[in-house]
Amino acid sequence: MTPKSLQTPLPPMEIKRTDRPELDGYGGQPQSNAMTMIVKDALLRHYGSFKAAAYYMGQMDQGQLCRDLDSGKFKFERLELCDLAAKAAVCRALAEHFGPSDPKARRRLAMRNLRRAVEELDESEDVA
Repeated sequence: MTPKSLQTPLPPMEIKRTDRPELDGYGGQPQSNAMTMIVKDALLRHYGSFKAAAYYMGQMDQGQLCRDLDSGKFKFERLELCDLAAKAAVCRALAEHFGPSDPKARRRLAMRNLRRAVEELDESEDVA
């Protein structure tokens, strides 16, 4: 005969997984990889391929670049080797994703952009 404690089923337990990092809204990637995924996307859009991006980053190996970006171990000092347009593309992508989340800050930014656009229109009318 088996002991009574083995016959009764155990109550359901709540399982809290601690081995999985919290996921970010950028493609379901872990938060630690979100920034490198944005850089990866920006580099691919700018250069058209990782082969070209790796070449312009000091003739880095294409496979190593992809592995570093996928694992989140990409060193941002590599971006210093890129041309100015690539740096601007990466900065623009990061600013769009991690930009101001405060509604007042977004409104101030929109107003600033509108004023700048109006000034540009006024200047272009003076030239014509």
